[in-house]
Amino acid sequence: MPEPSRMLRRAANLMSPTTDRPPPLSRRLGASIRRRLGRIGHTKSASSEDTTPRSSSSSADDAVPKILQDGIFLTKISTKKQRKLLFRLDPGSGQLIWESKVRKYIPIEAVKELRTGSDAKNYREQFQPPNEDYDDRWLTVIYIVDSTYKTMHLLAPTKEVMAMWTTALRRLYAVQTELMSGLGQGEMLEAVWERHYWNGRGFTFEDVEHLCKRLNVSHAEDGGLKRLFQQANSCNHERLDFEDFRRFVKFLKARPDIDRLYKKLIKKQGSFDFEVFQKFMREAQRALFDTYTSDTVPTNAEACSSSYIPPATISLESFASFLVSADNPAFVDCVEKTPHEERHHHPHHPTSPVKDEDGASGGGHDMTRPLSEYYISSSHNTYLVGHQLVGESTVEGYVRALQAGCRCVEIDIHPGNPPLITHGNTLTSKLSLRKVCEVIDQYAFVASPYPLIISAEIHCSPAQQDMVVDIMLSVFGDKLVRAPADGRPPIGALPSPHELRGTILLKAKNLYVSREGDGSAAGAGGMAVGEAGSWTSAESTEEGEVNGREGRSLSVPAIQRVRSRSRGPSVSTSTATSESSPPSSYTPLAPRHASSSDSTKTPKMSAALLPLLVYTVGVKYRGINKKEVYAPQHMFSLSENTANKLLQGGAVLDVVKHTRGHLVRMYPKGMRLRSSNYLPHSYWAAGAQLVAINWQTLDLGYMMNHAMFARNGGSGYVLKPRALRLASQKELLARRTEHVFEVGIISAQQLPPPKDPSAAGGTVDPYVEVSVHVPDWSGFLHPSASTSSPSGTSSSPPLNTIALPSPPTPTSASASVTYRTSAVKNNGFNPVWEERLRIPFAVVGDMMELVFVRFAVRQDGGGKGGGRDEEEPLAVYCASLACLQQGYRHLPLHDTQLSQYMFSTLFVKIAVRDL
Repeated sequence: MPEPSRMLRRAANLMSPTTDRPPPLSRRLGASIRRRLGRIGHTKSASSEDTTPRSSSSSADDAVPKILQDGIFLTKISTKKQRKLLFRLDPGSGQLIWESKVRKYIPIEAVKELRTGSDAKNYREQFQPPNEDYDDRWLTVIYIVDSTYKTMHLLAPTKEVMAMWTTALRRLYAVQTELMSGLGQGEMLEAVWERHYWNGRGFTFEDVEHLCKRLNVSHAEDGGLKRLFQQANSCNHERLDFEDFRRFVKFLKARPDIDRLYKKLIKKQGSFDFEVFQKFMREAQRALFDTYTSDTVPTNAEACSSSYIPPATISLESFASFLVSADNPAFVDCVEKTPHEERHHHPHHPTSPVKDEDGASGGGHDMTRPLSEYYISSSHNTYLVGHQLVGESTVEGYVRALQAGCRCVEIDIHPGNPPLITHGNTLTSKLSLRKVCEVIDQYAFVASPYPLIISAEIHCSPAQQDMVVDIMLSVFGDKLVRAPADGRPPIGALPSPHELRGTILLKAKNLYVSREGDGSAAGAGGMAVGEAGSWTSAESTEEGEVNGREGRSLSVPAIQRVRSRSRGPSVSTSTATSESSPPSSYTPLAPRHASSSDSTKTPKMSAALLPLLVYTVGVKYRGINKKEVYAPQHMFSLSENTANKLLQGGAVLDVVKHTRGHLVRMYPKGMRLRSSNYLPHSYWAAGAQLVAINWQTLDLGYMMNHAMFARNGGSGYVLKPRALRLASQKELLARRTEHVFEVGIISAQQLPPPKDPSAAGGTVDPYVEVSVHVPDWSGFLHPSASTSSPSGTSSSPPLNTIALPSPPTPTSASASVTYRTSAVKNNGFNPVWEERLRIPFAVVGDMMELVFVRFAVRQDGGGKGGGRDEEEPLAVYCASLACLQQGYRHLPLHDTQLSQYMFSTLFVKIAVRDL
């Protein structure tokens, strides 16, 4: 939660003109609130003579030159043909538009990336004819349509035209992003909406009906739409001019839910003045305290300022604007400090959050702790963008993951000239190792300055391993961490992300770590030369599970049968070759050796590879007990199945103890052939740092991972709860508390339509599904564990649950408790539920940040077979419960690719109470 003084200041800023430099906080907090309460009430209405949409800011128009708004011919290139088409950039609607057989467009907010120059090299080489130079004229647009990544390749007539296009697109994208983040003024967002839907000629009632149908507005049946049209029609003409249209939109977007809240707050006092606002912020929003609002008298300079507005009451319009603004956020990172850190926290204290030399910051988390004290955003089989057996291998997987803040990517290296990356014993396609390394190098530190870990599974001979080393050294250069294999001093503890910023760490299995030795006297970072184990890295691959319980490889026909049964856009569609011989994309792994007598057949490690294994030395999991000693740099990987057996077998506390000083990686079980994900929070609860996710599948597991690493500025590193990282806090692990999550589902605003409107019968009947996901606490609970509520607190009276009855409180195993509201019929524009849900849950060790809440707005299938309830949700939002702010909040809604909708929100009231 932001400090109360900053929250009050930001809340005040919404209601006043911007000043060049405000006076010190101690002199202006209360005064600024009072001065700004009546801000919106003093705003003059737009002139009735205006006939075109306008904005309080011309940012969008300024971002796009007139020539691009009118249109320029560009060559659209695909695998089949090249066509010259007229492309336009519309700042009003925020769309990239082109005219083909039909008018097509891409919303700017759907654009994920623009690639030019060296960034687009792979695509240019695919399409560029010999002896042609497209370098300065080529643009690749990566965007999302219906939750699927698409690419569009454009060629400009000159490099100057292309530079103009890319500059304008990036500027317009920045404007759109600012609007969606809530940083833009409310008037500007309204203007964008109006310009998006204004038809340029005026609205007849039939036009209004068509617009409302497009917006999923339910007013036609009771005559309400006709009444709104007549109220807005100031001149009683057949058409609404632009000012009438603006008035009609205001009526249409009225918020009766906020009106009722406003009247409730002023019921006793009769007006919404500063005291009412202060009480609302303190009691409902839990954001302000009296000690920060005592200075309410303006300074002489402020009182004499021309921008000074005498104290006034907050209008309904002003209050509504505050509730939807960035000053009233739904998500605020929870930064946990130990009592010692809280007592001694100041800007120069060693445990204070670090701001790096390049200006990057950890977003509030202390980045000077050892690597083992952080959760690290991790990807599984990063090169795959689909099925685990027949999916396509592509560098796009690395680009998307790294741009989203992933800090551990995986490469599976197989023999080739040069070595190749693919999923062995499958029909997945192959990639050049050098190309993958070049892409990793290019995007490694775009989203985060902190170290990137490459988890490598190497299936090559020593000679090929030398090639791997040469490629990595030539591509990564000094970014790649390395140390001498011999004479390396022992590592007492892992370095911090701050110390390793801008570096790349290679994690691979070291075959020369003694099985019996503790590694303490070994050279090369705990490496004792001894009997070499199997080169196939069983602890870091799921091949043993894919191949079957008896370790036999799946035959090519068996894989092809899996392929023929595969469905979905993410599955490769290339044609399989004859069953009589392996296809070109089939890469068999080296044979597994069942006994030590075959050890002579097992390839040794390349000596050149050993210096690259420094702080992330892969070793075989040998159990966690007093007999097994791991050096700080030793890390092992556990499959989902192995990890579940370990955690459910009573070893959770042993894993927690181990992960205080060592890195541990988890990865999905091999039978997740369609690249589904587990729920990562139970592994995080055990202290595992690298919980690898299939980033190509945006299911609940991915959403929870996304929510976790939205924290700390999206840097890919999140400080673990103190109960898991500090030995001095181990008594917290024996403490279990009971809580209840109370959420009022009030209303939604401008929901997106179903992907298939015809299947929905042309209507939107939304309901909201709320699920709370609690980790498996069973391993932490033993007879001495205490169940308590924080001292000095008392349970609040329970809310009346208007949906389903409360289920039993989750106690041991991980639980996903789900409620849903009733459905609002035929209204996707402004449905109102005003229903309250009450979901109890338990927490161990005060680890509230490991409890996740997911909101899903769904299309109701009631009375029609229920099939529609199984479809993709219309919109979703997922967050850690500790980061979800209490009180009245507007949750930003996302599509299933987690791209934020510009106008869609869910208005809720949130509270977490102790039982």
